[in-house]
Amino acid sequence: MTLFFILMNTKTISESLRYQPQNIASQELKVNLICRTFYKDEYKLENYLIKTYRMFVNPQIYPLTLIFDAESSKDKDLAKRLIEKYNYLRIKVIFEVLPTNFSLPGKISDKDRRNTPGYHKQQWSTFYFDQYVDNDVDIIGVVDVDTVFFAYLTKEVIYSSLKQIKVPATSYYFFKNDGIAIKQKPTFDTMCTDVFPHFFFKESIPKIRNYLQKLWGFDSFEKTFTKFAVWPYSQFNIMYFCLLKIEPKKYVLVLNSSLKDFKISVAIHYTNAKKEYKWSNGGCCIIHSINCTRSDENHRLDILRYLHCKTSWENNKTLADNYYRRTKHYIQKLDPIILGRMRTECKEF
Repeated sequence: MTLFFILMNTKTISESLRYQPQNIASQELKVNLICRTFYKDEYKLENYLIKTYRMFVNPQIYPLTLIFDAESSKDKDLAKRLIEKYNYLRIKVIFEVLPTNFSLPGKISDKDRRNTPGYHKQQWSTFYFDQYVDNDVDIIGVVDVDTVFFAYLTKEVIYSSLKQIKVPATSYYFFKNDGIAIKQKPTFDTMCTDVFPHFFFKESIPKIRNYLQKLWGFDSFEKTFTKFAVWPYSQFNIMYFCLLKIEPKKYVLVLNSSLKDFKISVAIHYTNAKKEYKWSNGGCCIIHSINCTRSDENHRLDILRYLHCKTSWENNKTLADNYYRRTKHYIQKLDPIILGRMRTECKEF
């Protein structure tokens, strides 16, 4: 199958940067964040994702790619505005074209919000994110338009000392129909944790497509997708189910009940972080001593939590203290311009 992309104004982006990529991540795996969106998500994209991305993510090390619909003129207009407005960020824009001879699934049910072709297109697109980043990228971090960062994204958030990607999960599974895709009963759920970004080795993603295609016995992934996408499902659960089976040495499952491991969370959905973005205010206070209120220090342990389920480590103050100590050391190595922008964004938040 052939996918077509249109890279928009990437020359303008790179020329507008006031700095060059640093060497502090040269020995680490290269990571690219990615988000599938469209013009109706403009408010969420700017006020949730991009706003907090500017506060807690170093764009030199963790650049952001936005994927839009190629057939939408409104998507193209929005992309152009974002590039012009945030020209100091390393944002890359891609316009995605559906493959020929592929029809997206229709409605699931009239009562389910996941009943539009647009929803299915977003889900389907995730299975091809490996084709939307540069060749030298090692890891892809997937975020939603309403993802809110509340702490600094660092390497320890992504993978272990053995370079295994940590997969947050609970043994309670909400998207029970994920089992249809993998043809077995699900044993965990990562979406219920509401931990973002979702990280994947880039080279793992085509293996997921091949695995599911062979499992279903079709000659294309698209035929496979249309079979399991007619039910409510989580593409992230399905992807991790496959990877923990076919590449168990590259991924480690961190259940909320684990007594041997833990997972740091730095971003969640806005709906769970609202009330004036208390979680993000807490991060600015703890790291920069900016905009502190009496309650902000209470958010120190937010990085140890999974939403909708308790973790066995969520009250471990030592883990939180160690993270923030290392983070404060990490940000001192940042480009002064980048660090200054992050502090300014916190002040203006």
